[in-house]
Amino acid sequence: MTDPEDYPLLRGQTALLAQALRLVSRDGYTWWQVQTVPVEKILAAVKKLDEKYAVLIAPKARAIRKEARLPVAHLLLAPVSVMPPENPPPTWPLMLLAPHPLPGEGMRRVEASPEPQRPLYWVAWREGEWKPTYVLRKDQRGRWTWFLEPSFHRALLEEALAYAAEGDWRALVGHMKALGNLPMFSGVWSQVQEIRRRVQKLWGDRHLRDPSGQWKAPPWRKAVEEWPKAPLSPIGMRLYPEEPPRTLGEWWEAHRKGGGG
Repeated sequence: MTDPEDYPLLRGQTALLAQALRLVSRDGYTWWQVQTVPVEKILAAVKKLDEKYAVLIAPKARAIRKEARLPVAHLLLAPVSVMPPENPPPTWPLMLLAPHPLPGEGMRRVEASPEPQRPLYWVAWREGEWKPTYVLRKDQRGRWTWFLEPSFHRALLEEALAYAAEGDWRALVGHMKALGNLPMFSGVWSQVQEIRRRVQKLWGDRHLRDPSGQWKAPPWRKAVEEWPKAPLSPIGMRLYPEEPPRTLGEWWEAHRKGGGG
């Protein structure tokens, strides 16, 4: 593969996080950088990165370059689920992962400690911009996993507790349903379960007993029951979509037809 249009797109945010986790923990791609590129320049940017770091070569050739310590990298693009062709954000985020620092790129080394100062992060489109949202680090057992970025986790917790304290069950149900759609790797899973426990305690202290003196189930319980029953494992996860757009070229063609170019 040498044409940027043939670059295979990942099927969603969860797939991108799973791929990055595999590359860091299993394959030794422990140097990283996240940057954004204007949507209209994405094909040119991928071509330039391939010329410099061979991001489009086949796995066997990549392994040879890696062993020879030649510049080589994996390129991960924002998945199609957050880049709809008809209304994409103005920029396209990408992640470069490499086994060694890439010359001139200002790469950072992945830090494995539970509380790293500069961890690998990935972004999500929030409040009109790409914001750090997921952090890759090791948990207390020494296993690599994704966590919610601390300020984002805190904001989700505070919002849930505010709804519970106010007795605004409709807003709380919607909020808890949205939490269930997060990529539930074990780190995220533990943080979301913490939010559930905190909400359950606050709601139980203030709202579970009705005026007749009977205990009743909180209205948000069904939303929590619909959450995944266990944390996600990146092993064996499907990474690529079966329906178009499956490649950057297919996405670009749809983008042009939709009036974006």
